[in-house]
Amino acid sequence: MRKTFSASTLPLCVLCLLGLFGCGANGQYLTGDLPGGQPAGQPTVHSNGIVQDWSMSHVVFPRVGEINSLNAVQHDPRALLSWQAMEREDLRRARIPQRFVDTPVETTRDWSISLGTGGMAASMYPAKFGFDITAAPSCANDFVVFSVNVVGSGTQPNIVAFNQLYSGTAPGPVGICNRAPSGSDTGVAATTFWSYNITAAGGVVATSPALSLDGTKIAFVETGAATTAHFHVLGWASGNGVNAGNLQSVTSPVSITSGFSATAPAAGSGTVTDLALATGTTQSDSLSSPFVDYTNDLAYVGNDSGVLFRIKNVFCTTAACTGGGSPAPSLDATWGTGGALTIGGTCTGKLSGAVVDGGTGNIFVGCSDGNIYGFTSAGAALTTASVTVGNGTGTPGGVVDPPLIDAVNHFVYGVSGASAGGTSVLVQAKTTDLSTFVTLPLGAGGAHPLHSPTFNDGYFSSGTPSHWLLYEWALSANGLNIELYGATFAGLHVMNNTISPGFSIQVGGSSPVEFSPLTEIKNGTNDFVMVSGLTNASPNFVEYQMNQFLNLFPNSFPPSGVTGSTTTETGGTSGIIVDNTSGSAQASSIYFGAIGTNSAVKLTQSGLN
Repeated sequence: MRKTFSASTLPLCVLCLLGLFGCGANGQYLTGDLPGGQPAGQPTVHSNGIVQDWSMSHVVFPRVGEINSLNAVQHDPRALLSWQAMEREDLRRARIPQRFVDTPVETTRDWSISLGTGGMAASMYPAKFGFDITAAPSCANDFVVFSVNVVGSGTQPNIVAFNQLYSGTAPGPVGICNRAPSGSDTGVAATTFWSYNITAAGGVVATSPALSLDGTKIAFVETGAATTAHFHVLGWASGNGVNAGNLQSVTSPVSITSGFSATAPAAGSGTVTDLALATGTTQSDSLSSPFVDYTNDLAYVGNDSGVLFRIKNVFCTTAACTGGGSPAPSLDATWGTGGALTIGGTCTGKLSGAVVDGGTGNIFVGCSDGNIYGFTSAGAALTTASVTVGNGTGTPGGVVDPPLIDAVNHFVYGVSGASAGGTSVLVQAKTTDLSTFVTLPLGAGGAHPLHSPTFNDGYFSSGTPSHWLLYEWALSANGLNIELYGATFAGLHVMNNTISPGFSIQVGGSSPVEFSPLTEIKNGTNDFVMVSGLTNASPNFVEYQMNQFLNLFPNSFPPSGVTGSTTTETGGTSGIIVDNTSGSAQASSIYFGAIGTNSAVKLTQSGLN
């Protein structure tokens, strides 16, 4: 009989709560005379900020599990951020127990700002930094970063950030960052925080950015067609690239095309490092966002030729870096050959983002050949080196999104739009041994790639298997409609290999289209799933209220029908980030890139707090 514990009972989470409520803001900004209230100075290191980027959706930390597993991951900053966020939501629910929503919840567009001639790539995510972990929203200091999938220039950024985020007008909540209109500043939209064109080769930032834990640095990959990918770390400076005559414009970026820093960029310096990710041939990167191992200050980036790089001294947070002259990031020679590990086997094409399992330390990456590959922290292939997910035929048959890892229960998940059985597919494998796996067929395959699934809230907070679900969108069995599937689990978190009757929702009259990665959020007593179809059809942004009332209706999907809200974003959206850390409705928001309009967008969901 194994012992399971809630992480909130551990001494660790006592420390988490002390961090929540006993620590004041130990970083300060200096407010200057820049238009729109832009801060003129820079923050000191703020260890209590809130980081939300793509990686937080791909390595998860349930609060219930074996005590040894919970202890093993407590060193991982992502575990602390995850558990702290869940504790905050629990406390808000306890204070306001009457919140119960059984009618459709509307979403309102607060602002939409053009990113220029390009926007975020499909399935990639913006990254948000919240300055204060007590969830007090800051208009000046909270910001969101968008990568731009187009060649940069003197009038076109490839990486940009906005602050004054919590702005907006009716019919949504009144913006708490609303300002009196000034010049071309509308006063009711976000403003450009900084804007850069950073070009060493190619100039396109096709993947998701990654944040340092204190928010002062951004890691990202610049690439281009038939060019070598380059890894950059930017010590952004507020006000850089801001057009004083139009605070909602990003098209006056600071261009950095040479003179890259040879040392770690200081916070607020506006300097950036440059590292070519090359093994002797031209190798671009169209899918692999950098994953930062915060504990060891390492980053993993794949390319389009089956090579996985490991980079050291990413944010220069270790004593070895700071005491060694604070060098710029460089390839880690202990990984593969000179920092470049060739996956091998049939993987000679595009790699997804890599993900580190905080429990075992193993690294997993998907490939266009349809497999997920696993390696130890030393770069050795696992005893069973890979698990087959897709059939590797065309884009649908590859693994295009990073694997999803449950670091507490030691499972890795991958999806593909075409399998050997002809269906789209969801696969679960042990992170300690890829030879132990479960394959779950979904709907018809071969039409579109499949993107990342997401767990329901019960998976994180309950020890009862009937409360656990893994949501995924795919085509219906006949391939004519779309369908939301709920994978169920047996004991020990082992996924079942069939969809249980009643655990799927087909959208009648829908068209078979590709979907964005899924995003889940617990709001009060309700579970919401958000997703976007990559189409111009209207509506194409869907927010389903799943009504998964924990411990009340554990055995149906959903128990009382499904309701939700919809909106339309031309061309669909990028990956979606939901910020539900604040008690303010207007600061509890949804961020994404609108693909068809090349825009950065913030929505407010009514009651999302």
